[in-house]
This record gives sequence, structure tokens and C-alpha cells, in this order.
Amino acid sequence: MNLKLKEINEIIKWCDQMMDVVYKTGYIKSNHEYYRTYCKRINSFCTAYDLEDSNYAPYVILHMYWKPYSNTTLYPSEIAEIRHNLILIKHDLLKDAYEKIFISHRERDADQVAAFIELLHVIGIPRTTVEDSESIIFCTSHPEGYIKNGERNLDKIRDMLNTDKHVFYILWYTDRYFDSPACLNEAGAIWAMKKKYQEILMPNFDEKKINGLLDKQPIWFKADNKARLNTFKEQIETMFELTPIALNVWEKARDTFIDQISKITGAKEEFREQ
Repeated sequence: MNLKLKEINEIIKWCDQMMDVVYKTGYIKSNHEYYRTYCKRINSFCTAYDLEDSNYAPYVILHMYWKPYSNTTLYPSEIAEIRHNLILIKHDLLKDAYEKIFISHRERDADQVAAFIELLHVIGIPRTTVEDSESIIFCTSHPEGYIKNGERNLDKIRDMLNTDKHVFYILWYTDRYFDSPACLNEAGAIWAMKKKYQEILMPNFDEKKINGLLDKQPIWFKADNKARLNTFKEQIETMFELTPIALNVWEKARDTFIDQISKITGAKEEFREQ
């Protein structure tokens, strides 16, 4: 992940911790550990990235609340204002840096999506670990993107659509996708909220079905198109600042993915014909 993006996200987490205190007590004192840590981190961030500009509104507003050495009380509206301007800075500085991938799909197509997720890992998207259990990939049918026990699918999906994080949305099109009102709602929300997305079609999918669904300016491609997959790989590397893998490693993984997708498609066609 982009280092600057990681740093601003950590600062936003400190702000969220301050908000937790404010929700419980109604205020937070400027000598509180969370507030003093936030001030130290945001001050270093603005200095490191040349944001100390009296004409830059988010910086000016944040600077109003840098009072770690005074006996000041901050209330919910002030912490909310801090967080709002942190998000503005994040969007201004890092609009092309991404931190999450959301795969919109039918759970009955989990086998196809699992093969695609494996390809994303080959490109360089990190797997979850014991130390870092938060997955970059959100996919309700895959272990890496499972929703935790007790949480509701719709609530989590809504959070991922309304998040302050920079998310790249993948729309995985099959005939089943277009039979699902929930999937169509996701696609409509992604378009309406002007999110960055990529439509990927199964090889046997009739592209005429997507006419009128979303803005047709973005280029869709079929999952077995080698040239488009090559371009997609480069796109993911740029968006997530990944080190490109060796060409022969990529080509083997890409061709394995295409072979898997072709077998899945063929098996399902054969099943339909029986």
C-alpha cells in the first residue's frame, strides 16, 4: 500500500478512537493520550508532505485544533470536523491510490471468483495473515472476505459502498448475476456513487445483457482475453503500488486462470444441456 495512504489511515484511526471517547463521555481533553498522539502524527504528516499552507482549507481547519499543551476541551462536533478534513486531505492527495477491492458477484459463482482471487494474489495483492487479518479483498463467498459471525451481509455491503476508503469495484458478470436483484442493486449503487469499477464477463456471457445497466465509458472484458488481462494486471499494480512480477510467472498464472475459467464454463454448459 502507498506509504502516504497508510499514514493518513492510521491518523484517521486515532481520530476514530477519540470519537469513541467522546461518545462515552461527551468530550475529550486536549491532554488525553489519544488527542496528543493524533496531534503529533498529523503535525508530522503535514510537515513531511508539504501541507503547511495557510491557503489550504483542510490544513487551516486542522491546525485550529492542534492544542495538545493547553487545557482545552473538544466536543463531538469538533472531532467530527477533524475527521471530515482528514478525509478531504486523503481524497485530495491520494485519489489514485487504492486500498480495497470489492467483488460484486453471485455466491453461486464462487468457483469462478475464487480462481480470480488467486490471480489477484499472483499479481501481488497480499493474502491475509495471522498478524494482519484485515483482507484487502472483500468478497462474501471467499474465506478472505467472509463477513464475521453475527454481522449482517447487507449492512457490511452497504458499509463497503459508503466507505471513506478507496475501493476498486469488480463486477463479475454471469447470467446468474443478472437474475439477482441484490447484484443489480450493487451495480446501480456503484455507478450512482461514481465509484471506480471494472466489469469482467465470463467467456460464454452475452455482453448485450449489460446494455443500459451502467455507463458504457469503462471498458469491460471477458475473463479469457489475454491482452485485457495483461492490461488489468498493470492497472492493479499501479493502483496498489505493487512490484511487477516476472513475465513468465505472470503468463503461467494468467493461462492457468483462463484454463480454470474455461473448464468451469464448459462444465456448466454441459450441465445445462443434460
